[in-house]
Amino acid sequence: MSNYVKTKNVKKASTFVLTTSILMGSVYPAFADTNTSKDEVVYVKLNNNGNVDNVYVVNSFDVKNGEKIVDYGRYSNVLNLSTSDKLNYSSGVVDVNVSDTNKKFYYQGDMKNCEIPWDINIRYTLDGKNISSEELAGKSGNLEISFDIKKNDTVDEVFFNNYALQISLTLDGDKCSDIIADGGTIASVGNNKTITYIKLAGEEASYTINSNVENFEMDSISFNGLNMDMNVDVNVDDMTSSFDTLVDAIDKLNDGASELKSGVDTYKNGVSTLYTGSSKLLEGVSSYKSGVNTLYTGSSKLQEGVSSYKSGVNSLDKGINSLQSGLNGYKDGVNSLYSNSQKLLEGAKSLNSGVKALESGVSSLNQGVNNLESGLNTLAYGSSSYKQNVNSYVQSVNQVVSALKSNLSEEQIEALNLDALVSGAQGLASAYENIDLGINNSKVGASSISDGAGSLANNIGTLSQGSNNLYSGIEALSGGSGALLSGINEIEGGASSLKSGSSALVSGINEIEGGASSLKSGSSALVSGINEIEGGASSLKNGSSTLVSGIDSIGEGVSALSKGTNELNSKTSNLPDEIDDKIDEMVSKYSNSDFNPVSFASEENTNVESVQFAIRTDAIKVKDEEKVEEEKVEEKNMWQLFTDLFKKGK
Repeated sequence: MSNYVKTKNVKKASTFVLTTSILMGSVYPAFADTNTSKDEVVYVKLNNNGNVDNVYVVNSFDVKNGEKIVDYGRYSNVLNLSTSDKLNYSSGVVDVNVSDTNKKFYYQGDMKNCEIPWDINIRYTLDGKNISSEELAGKSGNLEISFDIKKNDTVDEVFFNNYALQISLTLDGDKCSDIIADGGTIASVGNNKTITYIKLAGEEASYTINSNVENFEMDSISFNGLNMDMNVDVNVDDMTSSFDTLVDAIDKLNDGASELKSGVDTYKNGVSTLYTGSSKLLEGVSSYKSGVNTLYTGSSKLQEGVSSYKSGVNSLDKGINSLQSGLNGYKDGVNSLYSNSQKLLEGAKSLNSGVKALESGVSSLNQGVNNLESGLNTLAYGSSSYKQNVNSYVQSVNQVVSALKSNLSEEQIEALNLDALVSGAQGLASAYENIDLGINNSKVGASSISDGAGSLANNIGTLSQGSNNLYSGIEALSGGSGALLSGINEIEGGASSLKSGSSALVSGINEIEGGASSLKSGSSALVSGINEIEGGASSLKNGSSTLVSGIDSIGEGVSALSKGTNELNSKTSNLPDEIDDKIDEMVSKYSNSDFNPVSFASEENTNVESVQFAIRTDAIKVKDEEKVEEEKVEEKNMWQLFTDLFKKGK
């Protein structure tokens, strides 16, 4: 059990004994055990600020028939309350011969300019402003009642040091609500609330009561004082039997706190490592994010470049297709030229044979002329077809070369020697113009042969030479057309290879385009992912930072706990013995068993059994609402007599 619990139990015992004594004392003064003993009840009337208005003492004695009583007091007036016997009072001495037998004898002594052992200050505040008790009657608002109780140094301190005060006041529940009385006990009596405080002996105290009031009124405040004489039998062994277990538990708690501190320190190191790692992770993610953004930008540009390159490749493929188409037409023309050149060569051979036959005999001239004309007609026919093929060939070459130039680079144009191809075709066309002109001339000549057969014999040598020359030219033409055919075949093979390459290029660029698109899509997803990773890394860093702060706070708390439990352990190791000593000290303090009451009326009274104080303030009432009733004359009992005595001071 803690010191607080013991103090609390002692206070409860004190309150019980004190309250019982006061309640008994408020009915009638305590009775002494012997005939010669004396009891004093000091009645004090205060104004509503706590200042003393008047004081009188009721003295009571156990007497026998005819016994003389001598008593002392500083009185301004005395009054016999029990018998008709005369009271003699002079120079502070009261004496009387009591005629009644075995009765309690009471007399009252009024004290003039008397101080009491306590300085009592009562203050009233309404809505935060000080107010007098006279002004307070009938008012409404938030009321605060304050009590300050201090030692009065002008009065023998024996009363302040050995007497407790019970402070009690009653608030009307119809006029007061939301009552707050910290440290006080609130009891309901019907619709009223009775508030009670116990001020222990030797202590100064302050109390505050707060309430919302309406048309406020209040009965007297009472301060009842009596000696704290408690005969308390405390079995300390029973009370402290469990403290050894408590001390062992505190020792284990201290060990556990030390282990907890060690664990928290380890955890704190781990959390610090986590925070450092999360910071580095965030830095790495930020660097990686920069690279990913660069990759995404590059993939976008790559996709744009691939699209442009794909457009060029498609144009190249279309140009190669056009080239192949042109080459096919050109090849047909060359084949036709070669075929016709062979026919022309045969005709030239025939012409040569005819010329030779002409040389053999004029008789065969006509036959030769016919053959010549036939050969020239055949040649003319082949020449017409050949000329048409040559023109087609030149046109195709121009178209192909133009298409190639629009789709090929300067290096590719130079590598293919396209300009030479165009020049060769144009040269072929020019050469054929001469050939065609020669054929036409031959036809004219052949016509003239028929007319000039007569003169042929004279000019046979010239004819033979011309025939030879014609054969040589036709033979050269045939050889050139053969070479042209071989070249066009090579060009066709190159165009086919170029077509195959362009197809592979188209297929490759399509794959590249797909890869670039996938790369861009993947890099976009990578950007999104790295952003989420960065957010997560940032949250991890922030969370670990918060965790570091939290574990620091926990570490401080655990350190404080460990320090506290260590201190608690060191201070509670002797707790049972200390509590035992403290209980003895407290019981000794509040039992007051060795206290001998002294007289409040006069220090010359040595036969005092008990002294009690009954202190009251004026009631706070609205004067207009006061009703005065006629008093009935009737025989009064002892309690009514005491009540009348108290009312006399009002």
